[in-house]
Amino acid sequence: MAWGTLAKCFFIVMIVGGMTFLADGGQAKAAQGGIDITASSLMEGQRQAYQSHLTNSLLFMDREFLKFGEQDDFYPASHIAFAPGSDESQMNFSWYAPSTSRPGQVQVTKVSSGTEKFLETGAVTVDAKLKNATYGYSAHEATITQLENESDYMYRLGDGRGNWTDGFHFQTQNPESYEFLMIADPQIGASGDIEEDQRGWGKTLRQAVSRTPNSSFILSAGDQVDARYSENEYAAYFAPEPLRNYPTATTIGNHDNTHHYSYHFNVPNENWELGNYDNSGGNYYFSYGDTLFMNLNSNSMKPEEHIQFMEETAEATADREWKWKILVFHHSIYSAAAHSQSQFVLELREHLVPTIDAIGFDAVLMGHDHSYVRTYQMRNFQALKNHMMQGDTPVNPEGTLYITGSTASGSKFYGMHTEREPYSAVRAQWGVPTYMSISVEPERLSLETYRTDTEELVDEYEIIKDPSIETIVPALEEVELITSNTVLATEENSFYPEVELKVKGQNVEGGQYDISPESITFRTSRDDVQIKDGSVQAAKDAQIGIVEVYAEVADGEEIWDSNVIELELVKHDEVSLLEGGSEWRYLDDGSDQKTEWRSTEFDAGDWEQGAGPLGFPEDEERPEFGAIETLVGYGSDETDKIALTYFRTEFDVEDAKEIGDLGYVEFGVDDAVILYLNGEEIMRFNMPETGEFGFGDYQRAVMEEYYGDESRIERIYLDETALSHVQDGRNVLAAQVHQDDRFSSDLYWDMEFVANTK
Repeated sequence: MAWGTLAKCFFIVMIVGGMTFLADGGQAKAAQGGIDITASSLMEGQRQAYQSHLTNSLLFMDREFLKFGEQDDFYPASHIAFAPGSDESQMNFSWYAPSTSRPGQVQVTKVSSGTEKFLETGAVTVDAKLKNATYGYSAHEATITQLENESDYMYRLGDGRGNWTDGFHFQTQNPESYEFLMIADPQIGASGDIEEDQRGWGKTLRQAVSRTPNSSFILSAGDQVDARYSENEYAAYFAPEPLRNYPTATTIGNHDNTHHYSYHFNVPNENWELGNYDNSGGNYYFSYGDTLFMNLNSNSMKPEEHIQFMEETAEATADREWKWKILVFHHSIYSAAAHSQSQFVLELREHLVPTIDAIGFDAVLMGHDHSYVRTYQMRNFQALKNHMMQGDTPVNPEGTLYITGSTASGSKFYGMHTEREPYSAVRAQWGVPTYMSISVEPERLSLETYRTDTEELVDEYEIIKDPSIETIVPALEEVELITSNTVLATEENSFYPEVELKVKGQNVEGGQYDISPESITFRTSRDDVQIKDGSVQAAKDAQIGIVEVYAEVADGEEIWDSNVIELELVKHDEVSLLEGGSEWRYLDDGSDQKTEWRSTEFDAGDWEQGAGPLGFPEDEERPEFGAIETLVGYGSDETDKIALTYFRTEFDVEDAKEIGDLGYVEFGVDDAVILYLNGEEIMRFNMPETGEFGFGDYQRAVMEEYYGDESRIERIYLDETALSHVQDGRNVLAAQVHQDDRFSSDLYWDMEFVANTK
């Protein structure tokens, strides 16, 4: 039966304009009002109503579907996910079509280069399997096998009744020496303009395949869409033509992490029990030639499952001599922007790196942070720099390379932290979409990164891995011991963190010499001070004074001594000047209080009063301080909230001379704060370092970047100058809390103030 005929039978019962129509192939009668309607006019009404539904629904597939009435044998497959199979001889497919109980089909045929029309002669037909899909549609998935290398093919999708899509080309490549493309975070819809994001995404793909037309596949590091349930965004993601010609190995990002992702994608060797999060899908792997690719669903907060998957996959494929091993997941564990220091990312790094090291991955490809980072070779959380080199290319280097790709569509960018991370060899925020072209050869892995506005090569890196080359690295010349600080407290406290020792090596060429932790032995001059894994610890009964520490490094048969560092062992005491949850006076009327409100003489007796945390809405909370205790206003218009809220509180000090030279303010704030002690500024957060700001200044209007992380508490240490403003008797703290913009959805303020004593 042709699709044109099938379409006329698609709706047996349909409600249009409040009337229920029954179609029986001849006459139809409205069930309401007894109106006679011919079958042709009924079907035209059904078609118009259905097209209107598709056009207006948030869950319509894409406009290709609306072609179903234009030709009798057209099969309206949509959201076509063409993906690598288990190895280079296979390809996986998944697609949407109108709801049906009959599985679709994939038909594939080998063709001559340049063939434009699908040829049925010699075609192989594979039956698909049905799986869950968005309401009104069915999803179909299938795998084609026995593909030959370096060949031209065409495929098409059908409904099992003789109706087919157009034919789509793809080429298989030489798996011994091949290229693939890497992109990250298309995140269609993140800008608020789906069509604009689709244009940027399509431009990136067209440029990428134009530069590397013989790519074996595309690899996406996650976040295909922004709203995980949006079929509109999925339609825009699947729209670019290259996705039907180049298989794409996708990764589950934090914006994809729901069952809608599993509706759309069909991945090989998937372990649904390991890594699955919210039914979005589990970890999977595939191979291409002598390269093993593993892909993790890093949304799963069970790192032990990822470790189990990596170890089991390595064991299951141990009979293959992999030349290259590449790991892919979404949440970058070595990035430089907004997400780089989140607790989730740091814990993921802590748990995954030992297994990554043990398995010996050559590269880890990631996304999530919408900026670009290429690390040094990394091992045991340390940057390795002592390599044998051919020009600028390391030869047989140890460790793993980590790459964080920036957005491929330009839908969203994150500002980067100003301080360079010790692991970052290259870090950049170009503010334009980028992509990577990666070349895999028997002895060489090459990575090139391009920006799409100028098509400029902005980063390149190569690794030579050739066991026939004798690896000779520059020899060790000097060992240096470095300490995180030189004061060691006799007991745990808030101001003197543990003393951490690190050992640096310098090679004969003046570069870094990589020293393994196993080769280091730390020595101390006193028995009441011990060093374990570089952490210096004093016994409870340790006496104050000086302790000397140094390191011995075993390098082959030679022992190298480092420099000696003197640490001061001190007693310590501290006092809480203001506790969290204290009472505050506040003013939330949007008035201009200028500067008088900061002073100790100012009378805030007519301000509102309440215990911290203060802010809105009432379910807003932060770790340590908890949920809102006192609701604060934001003005009369929730779309035009006031920029600044004023807070004042007091504390007493019996003898200010006993306050020492160290202190800190620990606080939760949304979105920015400037804090005054007895009229003098002692700290600011999320605001420019200098300048006066008042009642009309929103944070985003005066500062380009925002470093606040609402999932953590901030701590700012105070020096002797700041603490010098503490006075005997009554002391006043005044905090001006700024909203980021007039649409801000929340406000939060609470703090504690601690100082050491003499």
